Formats: sequence, C-alpha cells, structure tokens
Amino acid sequence: MTPMTRISRRGLLRGASATAATLAAVQAGFPHGAFAQGTGPETTKARLGYIPLTDAAPLIVAKEQSLFAKYGLPDVEVVMQPSWPGTQDNLIKGGEAGGIDGAHILTPMPYMMHIGKAGPNVPAIPMAILGRINTNGQAINLSNGFKALGTKLDSSVARPCGRI
Repeated sequence: MTPMTRISRRGLLRGASATAATLAAVQAGFPHGAFAQGTGPETTKARLGYIPLTDAAPLIVAKEQSLFAKYGLPDVEVVMQPSWPGTQDNLIKGGEAGGIDGAHILTPMPYMMHIGKAGPNVPAIPMAILGRINTNGQAINLSNGFKALGTKLDSSVARPCGRI
C-alpha cells in the first residue's frame, strides 16, 4: 500500500453510514444534548482542615488573601486540626456532620482511606487528591537561636549545633 491509499466510493459510503449511526446513537442517549455544568463551582462552602506546619502555608495564605472568594468560594473555612489521626477522623465525618470536607494531609492517608487500610476500624471511603499544595522540601526552618548568626542561604554557619 502507498501512503496515499485511495478510498473507494463504497468504502466512503460505509464509513459515512457508520458515523451517522454512531451520532444517532449518541443523540438517542442524550436527547437534549450533553452540556457542561453552568458557570461557577457547584458549591460555595467548604471546611478545609490543616495541621499547623509550614507546608500548610499555601492553604492559609489563600484564605487570608481571599483567593477562595475570588474564584467563587466565599464560604471556605480553614480549620486547624489537632493531629493527623484527628484530620482523618474529621474527613471521614465530613463537613455536613461537623467534620471537614478536605484537608492538608500526608500524601499516603487519602490513598489508605480509599482502599480501607487507614486503620483497623476505618472503612474504605471514596477519597481523591484534587490538588497538591506541595511536594515537600520547600523550606528549612531554624530556631531563633540562629538569628544572631545571620544565617542565610549558606547554612555552614549553623553547623556548630550538630542538627543540620
């Protein structure tokens, strides 16, 4: 065969008939058409949990800078959680029952919750990671004890404590 294969008149009609049949089946399945959801999010309210660590900063800053409201979610509440297990418990509860709708969470936790391996009495519940706040390693925090050393990007001055 050559790169430019000729299509016979019969082949063209057969292909057109198959396409028309497929389109007719789609139209029968969706008599009023298939339309995307209307503009804006489906809800404007959510309770999002976080653990007070530096990697929760994007979530906290987004709330403080009104980014949720800017993008159509004026009723987002960012709620501090007591611990990782507490975050898991509140996710299982859900926002409607006084828990949370989403969370700043350790990456394996939603996967483990989804497959029912998050704990002995934790049922498998549908979970998905819809957005990733970070991939770790975004900051190094030093105690105020290092402030007088003028620690900057060069961490060699911090080595005397033996913690770096």
